[in-house]
Amino acid sequence: MQGVFTLCACVSILAVALICIFLFANGVPTLFKIGPLKFLLGTTWKPGNDIYGILPMILGSIYVTAGLSSSACPSAC
Repeated sequence: MQGVFTLCACVSILAVALICIFLFANGVPTLFKIGPLKFLLGTTWKPGNDIYGILPMILGSIYVTAGLSSSACPSAC
């Protein structure tokens, strides 16, 4: 039974590794074509016009995480 769990763990790790390799192989050339700072600090996302700015998405994720953490932590204690 332990062998089945070990096999499942290895397959899961391999799947995640392959997904990461695929994303980096396809994303890094585009990221350097746009420019890392322009990508990270840009405020407009219009793929049809080749304008890629991810700052609003990053800030939105941080706001949601902070808001949910502030409401979840006091209720868990």
